[in-house]
Amino acid sequence: MIASLRAIAFATILALPIAAKAQDVVTLGIVSATSGPLAAAGRFQLNGFNLALDKLNHDGGIDIGGKRRSVALKVYDTHCNPAEGASAMERLSSVDKVPVVLGELCSPVVAAETPVAQDNSIPFVITVPTAESLTLQGNPWVFRVNADNNQLNQALAKVVVNGAMSPLAFIAWNNDAGRGGVSSMQAQLPPDVKVAYTGYFNVGEVDFSAHITNIRRAGAKAIMLFMDEEPGALAIRQIRDAGLDAQLIGTLAMGSARFLTRLDAKYLAGMVQYNAFPPNAPLPRVRAFDDAYKASFKEESHGFAAQSYDALLMVADALHRAGTATDGEAIRKALMSTGYDGVIGAIRFDTHGQASPPVYVTQWCDNGTRRIIFPADLASACGGG
Repeated sequence: MIASLRAIAFATILALPIAAKAQDVVTLGIVSATSGPLAAAGRFQLNGFNLALDKLNHDGGIDIGGKRRSVALKVYDTHCNPAEGASAMERLSSVDKVPVVLGELCSPVVAAETPVAQDNSIPFVITVPTAESLTLQGNPWVFRVNADNNQLNQALAKVVVNGAMSPLAFIAWNNDAGRGGVSSMQAQLPPDVKVAYTGYFNVGEVDFSAHITNIRRAGAKAIMLFMDEEPGALAIRQIRDAGLDAQLIGTLAMGSARFLTRLDAKYLAGMVQYNAFPPNAPLPRVRAFDDAYKASFKEESHGFAAQSYDALLMVADALHRAGTATDGEAIRKALMSTGYDGVIGAIRFDTHGQASPPVYVTQWCDNGTRRIIFPADLASACGGG
């Protein structure tokens, strides 16, 4: 069934029971980027939602107020564009009248969507964007299951300090995500970790030679890359081909098997990156999800998929506890009191609607596998990350 759900179009409804009556189906809203330059990340996100959808309907749907209801998804492609995101949120709220909206990939789009969600009293559950400001605006209708930049960088900062990776250089997107990531990381570092160089690039740029020259002149021992897969692969190749032997530090976009298909293992060997979901971690919940994901999609699982999978099942649990799919305030209160244990770990929201899932740091090995180096109690050999 999952294979039939992979082609997602703008404003598509996905549901299992074709013959089900409309009143027997609860439709949840999804916003993501299913086309354009971030479609690859959107595919991981949608795969997680679809896997959860399949599980819910296979198990009989959601018991809401004593009545079993199957689940469908109404998906809007926002292209990581704030205006399109706000429009999609307005339509999901006022036209489609879904009880909850989930997803999104880009922090600036979330910033445009959250006021619309608040105006329409509709809970919005974020599953990928990391800008810490998104849950600090005093908006009680916003929840985030994944770690924010501060939570991610706290773990990575410990590895930077313990590995004596100073002086440190940054190459980052010239946008909210990149600048916010750099600021967050710098705030986590102690004064004895020196920043030798900080450079920004615009989306679409492919030449990192000027940054590499500046980093070489600055004498940086480590380079942190705040970018996604495509520019990350280009930057790493150019850094290594230029003979710059600095410690590479990546983001979670650079910690999956998919990233290895863009680069030979020799380019990645030794690089570390924070990771929300190491698919080979020696944890039963992680291995079970990775097995299920591989069975459906024929590839290694991904953190974006795991976070989205958990979010949809958590929302189903909240609808069950609220006993309604129409009362936004009751659903919001049920989400705030969530005590859900998912494949990414325990999901509990603080007063800002922010969860605190486990964060890992993995390292690429010479043979193209990964190992966990943080937290220490889960440290693994190559192949266990």
